[in-house]
Parts: sequence; structure tokens; C-alpha cells
Amino acid sequence: MTQVEVDDEIHRAVAKTSTPPLSERTLKAGLLTTGGRLFTKCLDFLTLLILARFLGPAEFGLVAMAMTPVLIVETVCEMPLSAALLNQKQPTEEMYDTALTLATLRALTIVVLLCILAWPLAMFFNEPRLTALLCVLSLAPAMRGLLSQRLTEYVRVMDFRRDVALDIIAKAGALLIASTLAVSTGSYWAIAVGKISTTALAMIASYLLAPQRIRFTLREWHLFADMLGWTGARQLLSAINWQADKLVLPRYVDVATFGEYTWADTLISVPAQAIIQPITPPLYSAFVTAGQTGSLTKVYLKASAGIYTIIAPLFVMIGILATPIVAVVLGPAWRETAPILTWLAFSTAVGYAPTVLLPALAMSLNRTRVAFEKLAIEFCIRVPLIITLTVTLSLKGLLIGHAIAALAGFLINIVLVDKLLRLGVFAQIAGLVRPTMAMIPMTFFLLAALPQFDPSDNSLETVVDLSWISASALAIFAASSLLLWRLAGCPESCEAIILRMIRKLLGRK
Repeated sequence: MTQVEVDDEIHRAVAKTSTPPLSERTLKAGLLTTGGRLFTKCLDFLTLLILARFLGPAEFGLVAMAMTPVLIVETVCEMPLSAALLNQKQPTEEMYDTALTLATLRALTIVVLLCILAWPLAMFFNEPRLTALLCVLSLAPAMRGLLSQRLTEYVRVMDFRRDVALDIIAKAGALLIASTLAVSTGSYWAIAVGKISTTALAMIASYLLAPQRIRFTLREWHLFADMLGWTGARQLLSAINWQADKLVLPRYVDVATFGEYTWADTLISVPAQAIIQPITPPLYSAFVTAGQTGSLTKVYLKASAGIYTIIAPLFVMIGILATPIVAVVLGPAWRETAPILTWLAFSTAVGYAPTVLLPALAMSLNRTRVAFEKLAIEFCIRVPLIITLTVTLSLKGLLIGHAIAALAGFLINIVLVDKLLRLGVFAQIAGLVRPTMAMIPMTFFLLAALPQFDPSDNSLETVVDLSWISASALAIFAASSLLLWRLAGCPESCEAIILRMIRKLLGRK
């Protein structure tokens, strides 16, 4: 496919996506990316199950030890190049070339940093195998940032089919490669090569699906400078902010308790990775488009209420059903993880869902400094709070610190959104009232259904009970939301958008 053919295909995509309202296009794109992410998460889970049959905890622990510095360095070096390109109405070839050049410099920086850190970290952890492992694993984040920059043109018109295809190709290929190596070698390198192959396959496929010429220049550097400057500082704070608990807690609890906390934190991150992350690119595109048409405030309120309506009930349900969830996913030996999971789920429902949109909103307005301000304020509150409470009260203090920090983050978000959009406190909270009220009958149902779970139940019985109880709870929430929406006079909100799409789908059938 030539560059001209790519441009023609993009123009056809624009023509096809220009008819439906922006809210419907955003929802459709979000459903596509979320569905793709859920499918690839299933592939990830299958890969994990296969690897676990042929590799032991020691192999997984070694790779996890190496991945900690890899993730921190990758976070610090993150560059929102796609966001900067999306902010340009008609990006030129030199802009794409500059973005590719910056991505290449980032990749080289990651590899060099991790190779320099490899030996000192191996000495610190008294694990000589970390030296080679870190050097090889540095290729994974390096290649992750080298995807074709031309993919942003499809994101601009909310055509996310290529992004979903890349994810599926990469995860399916990694499943095959890692499983084959695990069966044939029984080595921890199967896990490492699986992680590298994921990013390598995605990088190669991106240039097949969205061809881009390879030419290096920094002529258009000034277009990326503001975003990269503030985003770089923001990512540095973020890396420290979200790793503070894992750095402090092991000094005040035993290894088993720290393992339980880590698994609970991992389970909480699954909904964010499967739902919020794939929804963010369509929402960012919607914010950019809405900003150009003067409807950004309206779109933000719909998006904020929509995200909260999706995520908050899910976390509330996870918090209430933590015990059977842990029994099914981790097994009875991990039952002490359940109360930790409950605390984290309720804290996340308050602090994560309503605040996740601020970085995308700030970038769409070319005011990434505001996103940095939010992170800096949260850092100044969260890190000292968690350190102090963990030192004083151990795990219990850490969980209390999470809850307080979540509430503080919610309040900070309200103030900064008002700064960006001149949107008052009442207007921001009003959109969250209906879904919050709809969660009340759902919560009562879940509490009443808890006796259905018996410790003597086998895994199949627990899965069956979890399935019908969760489905019933979500149905109760949906019915309550619809009733409250009708009582409010059927306003133009996320409920209205969903109903219109359902009617269209039924009409087609």
C-alpha cells in the first residue's frame, strides 16, 4: 500500500464517519477498542495459564523483578507523540518524520538506561541473571514506542480497527512463541521472549497497516516541545507516585502479606487496562473535535458521567464480591487477599473513575501543564500520607492512605476541570448523581446475595453463583439508571446515546 493509497483510505474513512453525531462515534469507537482489549486480555490469560503449567514461581518471580525497573523507565520516558499530531489539523510529512525521530531517540534512551542499570540492580538484588535479562527486556518498551506514526490519522477519524488488529496480532503471536519456548525449554526466557515478541510483532504490523516512510528530522520539534516537557515531568512524578506503596510496604510486612497486596492491586488494575485504556483514545479524539466545534464542555460532561457509569458499579461489585472472586481466581490459599481487594476497589471507585479524563482533556486543549499540576499536587499528598500511615499502621495504614488519597484526588480534579473549562462544582457532580443513586439498589442486592457463597463450594459452583449474581446486579443497576433517567425528563446524556444505538441495531435486524 503506497502513501497515496493510505491518504485516500483516510479520506474515505472521514467521509464514512462524518454523518453520525460525535457522541455516537465516540461510543462506537470505545466499544470496538474495549471489545478488542477484552479479547486480547483473554489471550494474555491463556498465555499465563500455559506458562504456569511449564514454569515455576521462581521463573515468574525473576522476570517480575526485572520488569519493575523496565516499567518505571518506560513510564518516565513516555512521549505523547500521537496526541501532539492529533492537535494539528493538517499534519505535514515533516511532522510525522519528527515524531518518528523523537520515538527513535526515546527507544535508544530506554535501552541505554536499562543496560546501565542492569549490573547495579543485579548486585542490589543479589541476582546475577538480572544483568542479561534487563538488557534484553529493554527492547520491549523501546519497540513499543516505534509504531508507525501514520496510525494517528485513523485515530483522528475514530477508525480504531488497525489498533485493535495490532493488539490481536501481537498477543496471538506472543501466545504461540512464549508457549512453544516454555514447552521446549522450561526456561524463564520464555516469559521474556514473549514480552519482547509482543512489541516486535506490533511494530512490524503497524508499518504494514499504516505505511510510513523512514526519514529522520527534528525540524518540527517545536510542535512537540510543550507536551514533551510537561509530560516528561508528569511521567516522572507518576512513576514515583504509583510505586511508593510497593517500595515502602515490604519493609513493614512479611513477604506473604506483600504478595497478597500485590495480587489485590493487580486484580484492581484489570478493569482499568481492559476498559479505561482502550476508551481513552476515542475520548481524546472526541475532545479535540469538540474543542474545534465549541462543544467541549458538553462532551466532557457526557464522557465523565459515562465513564463513571461504567467503572464505578464494577468496582463496587468487585469490592462486595471480593471473597468469592479471590477464591476463584487465586484459590483458597489467598483468602486474606479479599479484604485488601475490598478496600482498594472502593477507593478506586471514588478516586479513579471520575478523574481519569483530565489528562486527555488537558492535552486536547494544549494545556498539559494542568495535568502535571494535578499529578504534582496528588504526589505531595499521596506519597507522604502513604509513607506515614504505612510506617505507623503497616498494611492497614496503607489502605487508609489509599482511601484518603482517592478522595483528595477527586476534589483536586473538580478544581482543575473548573480551571480548564470554567465548569463549576455543581455541574461536574450533577452528572454523577444518577449513577450513584442507581448503585444503591444494586449494592443492597449484592449484600443480600452474599450468603449464597459457601466456603465449601467448589470452583464451578462459585463461578456459577458469581455469574448469575453479577449479571443480576448489573441488570438492576441498568434498570435503575434508566428509571432515574426517565424521571429526570430523558436528558441528552450517556443513557440517551446508548438507547439510540440499541434502537439502530434492532432496526437493522
